[in-house]
Amino acid sequence: MGLPRELIEEIMRYNGLQTLKSCSSTSKAFYSAARPLIHRRLVLAFDSAFPGPHVPRDPTLGQTDVPHAHYLSAAEKQGLLRCGYVRELGLDLSFGDPDDVFQLKQLRALESVHALRIRFVVVHKALPAFDRYFSQFVPTLRSLSLEGVCCETAHMLMEFICQFPHLDDLSLTNPRYLEYKRGLAVVPPGSKWPQPQQPLPFRGRLILNGFGPLVQSLLGLPGGIRFHSIEARSHLQDLAELVVGCSSTLEVLIIHCFDNRKPSTSTLKPSVH
Repeated sequence: MGLPRELIEEIMRYNGLQTLKSCSSTSKAFYSAARPLIHRRLVLAFDSAFPGPHVPRDPTLGQTDVPHAHYLSAAEKQGLLRCGYVRELGLDLSFGDPDDVFQLKQLRALESVHALRIRFVVVHKALPAFDRYFSQFVPTLRSLSLEGVCCETAHMLMEFICQFPHLDDLSLTNPRYLEYKRGLAVVPPGSKWPQPQQPLPFRGRLILNGFGPLVQSLLGLPGGIRFHSIEARSHLQDLAELVVGCSSTLEVLIIHCFDNRKPSTSTLKPSVH
């Protein structure tokens, strides 16, 4: 098209999926520019885990009982997993054995993922198997979203997050801590957890929605946090301290102050030391 490749890619990013599909059918040049964006996001949820009886089964596939196996096999045959197209991956682990799912060769081949969203991972079980499950994502991952995760302690959740050393964006939604169910809301004095070898970037967007020591766990990370955007719920503990911790970099602050569908207000009062 006579334009630098980088400029073409930047222009194409502003188009919606239907526009991209239309562009891809107009010429070989547009097809080449649009296809990586069309196949940028891969979501492995209920529909892909259990395609249904109307979807023909592949008799050569030896793992038909493993969630997502048939779907990934079909996507691979159509060339949708090639060339590093997949940059955003959504993975629902609420069904099936995670050990079987993460060993699928198609999932292991995704080595260009920049954004990873996981639902219902059991952190204290996933940590010992981290290299088997997530090693292919570590070099490229910049954004991590965890929804409904279960973990023994808040420190263990931070340990899991710190296994991805290049994170800019972080989203935590409704984490469940077993320490709270056992009446151990306060971490015992002197308790330690493995610290990252170097500070995480954390200079992008932070989304927090849940209860428990989310903020204190983040503020306790070595090197601090430098988020430019924070979106949080007003009921979050120590929210004011979070804002103070990012005061030198914070540009956007969104606080959701709704209770029983009625708007309310929230006043932040940073602690003075």
